[in-house]
Formats: sequence, C-alpha cells, structure tokens
Amino acid sequence: MASGEVEVSERIKVVRLSGRGVYDREEIYPLLDKSFLCHVGYTINGEARVLPTAYIRIGDAIYLHGHLQNQMMHALLDGQTACISVTFMDGLVLARTGFNHSINYRSVTVFGKAERVEDHKAEILDKFIDHIIPGRAAMIRPATPQELNATLLIRIPIEEAVAKVRTGEPHDKESDYDSGIWAGVINLRTYPESVEVCPRLEADMAKPEHVEQYMAQQSLFD
Repeated sequence: MASGEVEVSERIKVVRLSGRGVYDREEIYPLLDKSFLCHVGYTINGEARVLPTAYIRIGDAIYLHGHLQNQMMHALLDGQTACISVTFMDGLVLARTGFNHSINYRSVTVFGKAERVEDHKAEILDKFIDHIIPGRAAMIRPATPQELNATLLIRIPIEEAVAKVRTGEPHDKESDYDSGIWAGVINLRTYPESVEVCPRLEADMAKPEHVEQYMAQQSLFD
C-alpha cells in the first residue's frame, strides 16, 4: 500500500477554505474504510449521472461490483474517469444568520479509471460482504460459478483523492453574537435501529452472533 500524499491535481485541490482539504492517504483511507456506500459520477452519451453503490477499499484501490449488464459499470470500463464520493454528515450547524448555517461533515472524493477484475473474484466479493457485515461471509452459501460469471467486478486505483472535513461551532459575524439568537450544533449519528426477520426462517432460529454484534453498535461511522 502506498503512503504519503496522493497526486494533488487541479480538480481535487481545495481552493476556498483550503485548510479543510486533506491529501494524505493515512487520513483518507480510514475515512473510506468507515463506510460502504459511495456515489459514483460518470457520463453516458455526454449526460452526467450519479448513482449510489456499495464499495470496498483494498490497498490503493476502490472496488465496485454489479451485474454483468450494469450500464454504469460498462460506462466506467469504456475509459472515462469516474468520480467517487463518500460523505458522512456529523452535525447541523445552526448559526445566527441563514448565510452562516452549515453542516459538520467528513467527505472523500476520488478520481480514477476503472479496470476489470477477474482474479480472486470470489475472495474479493466475500470481502465486500464482511466489509458491510463483519463475519457474515463465512455463514452464507458460497457463490456459484454462474453467479460469479454474472457479476462484474472493477477496481479504480486511488491516484487522485481529497478528504474534506468541517467540525466545530457556528462562525458568525462579531456583530451578531449579541443578537440574542440561539446558535449551536445538532450532532447526528447513524446507528442500527431494528431487525426485520425473514418470514421464511424457522420460528426458533436465533439471530447469529455477527448480527447481534452489529446491532450493539452505538454508531456506524464514528
């Protein structure tokens, strides 16, 4: 795995509030590893599109997968540059004016070109499962050759990437601090809420340990 900064190109360089931009892999990668949902920007026939999809980072690349006929996957394999975005919303920043309201967040944006992956396909797809629900892959039926053949797996090397983070309190004009208007931050958190059991399970089947452990988390993305 590479270390140090990624390539800081003009399209990823943070210009306004440049102090929020981070280009070090040692800070970018832990943020990518906290989530499993990204939004992918791409084009088809000159039209811009953005779709959510699951991902995993392995080494210095992001992996995506989809059906063999997935339009987005084929568009990415045509040689265009993909834009991948991951965002965590941490708080609503309520200031004394609408202009100064903001959001506390952590985000990563990656640019790269896709490569098709055939080697170690089943192993990587199992890592996808465990990245979302640790311990799940060992409990489920292995993928059949037909299922693997119907799945398109791609990797996008992380060559251009930037993390951007906002934390802290509202920033108002000095003249507004004595206005008598309430201001502060409403902190937000994503956590597991409940389990809906498949109606076709045996009535006395207990939840597996990895589900119990997942449900015990107080926050998924801290």
